[in-house]
Amino acid sequence: MRIGALVVAFLALGLSMAATGCQSGANPEHVLRAVVFPYEWIGNIDKMGFNEPSGICWHAARKTLFVVGDEGDLAEITPDGTLIQSQHVRDADFEGVTYDPATGLLYLAIEEEEAVLEVDPDTFVVRRHFALPRAFRGQTMMRAGGEGIEAITFVPDPHHPEGGVFYVANQAFGLTDEQDVSGVFQVELPLRTRAGQPKITAYFTPGIIDLSGLYYDPATDRILLISDATNLILEYTRDHRLLSVQAFPGDNQEGIAVDADNFIYIAQDTGGILKLRWLR
Repeated sequence: MRIGALVVAFLALGLSMAATGCQSGANPEHVLRAVVFPYEWIGNIDKMGFNEPSGICWHAARKTLFVVGDEGDLAEITPDGTLIQSQHVRDADFEGVTYDPATGLLYLAIEEEEAVLEVDPDTFVVRRHFALPRAFRGQTMMRAGGEGIEAITFVPDPHHPEGGVFYVANQAFGLTDEQDVSGVFQVELPLRTRAGQPKITAYFTPGIIDLSGLYYDPATDRILLISDATNLILEYTRDHRLLSVQAFPGDNQEGIAVDADNFIYIAQDTGGILKLRWLR
């Protein structure tokens, strides 16, 4: 299938949503129809054979893409896949990358450690290390020894004391473990104040497993969430309201990014970086 807009598939999908900081059960209003994501195929732009790409982000100021891999690698590439720079940052399982548009700094999510690295995009030097909490309001939500965080995105807010908040996705392959929640967590890091510890301030549960990628889309002010196992992309508002569910192309989709020209990029853990034109 090369042009997904020509194909419409209806999938009955029961989704449970959560209000800020608390879980709610599924009900008829949350049963949506998923249609095939509308796209035009461009191709696989991975010219460097990047090892196990697991996260990707579009850096609007530099007009480039940053890609991370499962073995601790980081690369910067052009929109056509030409390599600009790459480096093995450290031995770690990098699973997501995002950036703060106010500073240009990168933030890399480390699975199992449940940590975030602040990285200089020019030198790839690690500036700061943030350990994420595993609990929210006294309840363990990301159990040690679980699958861990699999995705990260930054949502800027000039009125926030830290310049914005992060969303991280905890990867779980079940929906019943109350201490290892398949959910998306809103996290504050002391980026500007440099005071206090990272904290979870809210969360929501999409009601599906294997949450693998997150991307804040400034063009629509929406949060995009993908799931590898279910091959779905979900669109949320900032207040965690579900807007749409679509069947998503790719194989082992672990990263998602959208550029200013409506091209969408998918990092596949099995190899390859897909480029599609989003027909929206």
